[in-house]
Amino acid sequence: MIPDHIASFLLSETVVIPLIIGVVRFYKINTSYHPFILLLLMAFTSEVISFICISYLHANNAITVNLYALIECLILLFLFRSWGFLQRKQKLFYFLMAAFIIIWITENLVFFKIETYSPFFKGAYSFVIVLLSINEINYMIVQDSKQLFKNAKFLICLGFIIYFIYQIIYEASYYVLGKDNVVSVATKIISMFGYMNAFVNLLYGVAAFLIPVKKNDLYFNRHFE
Repeated sequence: MIPDHIASFLLSETVVIPLIIGVVRFYKINTSYHPFILLLLMAFTSEVISFICISYLHANNAITVNLYALIECLILLFLFRSWGFLQRKQKLFYFLMAAFIIIWITENLVFFKIETYSPFFKGAYSFVIVLLSINEINYMIVQDSKQLFKNAKFLICLGFIIYFIYQIIYEASYYVLGKDNVVSVATKIISMFGYMNAFVNLLYGVAAFLIPVKKNDLYFNRHFE
């Protein structure tokens, strides 16, 4: 039987599927999706480094996870900016960038917890990404509800919603539940995470294949002017 940490790693590395598709199509696709491809590359790199830390160095991977969380957050904000909403809301974009950097620094450096996991930061930016994703989907539903599952942006946002809601539940479980229940509940959540992550990565794979080429998607969303 494959050890749990190896099985989890293999499931998480399904991110290589959308990454390969994205890299192959990188110079053909609309540049507004380039941050998404970068996000996939960072996710792949983070998972590999975490696996090496745990399996070979027998060390805590919290530093890798915390650094990746900050990088992921910033890339996602740039992604939504490139799609149009945060491009039209410049003040909101810069506010979110500054706020999340301050939260990350406070939690990880001011309180010197970079060697432990950062639940407040991850919970906060996960909530914002879910809201931004729902915002994008609402607009797409109004514009063309019949073609949603052929829309790369819709599939990506759907993946974000699934992934980051799960992440919020995971982080919140440590504070909502009593200490006696935390370990058992968290274990169940972690055991399901790999399968959820693999599903979302496959969703990203379809999305990466459907990303429009440059000449087909040259406009920003204008629904938030």
